[in-house]
Amino acid sequence: MAAALPWFLFAHVLSALWFAAGALTAPAVLARTRRAGSLAERVFGLRLAWRLVAGFSIPGAVVSGLLGVHLIETRGYSWQAGWVHASLWIWGVVLLATALLLAPWLHGALREAEASLEAGLPSEKLKRQTAAGWPGWIAGFDALAAVVLTLLMMLRPF
Repeated sequence: MAAALPWFLFAHVLSALWFAAGALTAPAVLARTRRAGSLAERVFGLRLAWRLVAGFSIPGAVVSGLLGVHLIETRGYSWQAGWVHASLWIWGVVLLATALLLAPWLHGALREAEASLEAGLPSEKLKRQTAAGWPGWIAGFDALAAVVLTLLMMLRPF
C-alpha cells in the first residue's frame, strides 16, 4: 500500500487541478454571459459554463474529495484536526451547491437559450434566468473554495 501512496497523491493533485480549472473559470464566463450583446453570445457563454461545471468542477470535486479522504487515512492525519474538518465541510458545500443548484440551473438556462436561438428571439424565461445573480455567487464561491482548500491542504494550519 505504501508504494501506491505517491500515485494516490498525484491523482488527488491532478483531480484538484481539474476541479480548479472549472471553478476558477466558470465565474468569469458567467459574468461575461450576463453582459452578452447578442443571443448567440449568450448561448455560447451558457454552453461553455455548462461544460466547465459538468465536465470539470463536479467530476474534479468528486474525485479529489474521495482521494483526499483516502489520503487522510493512509498518510496518518488525524480526523480531529481542524483543517480536516474545515476541508470536508467546504468540499461538501461546494459539491452540493454546484451539483444541486448551479448545474441544474445552467442546464435549464442552456436549453432555454438554445430554444430561443432557434426562435430568433430571447424568451422572457431566458431573460429572467440570465438576470439572476445567484448562479454567479455559487460559481464565485466555488472559485474561492478552490483557493481556500489549496491553502488548507498545503499549510494544515490548525
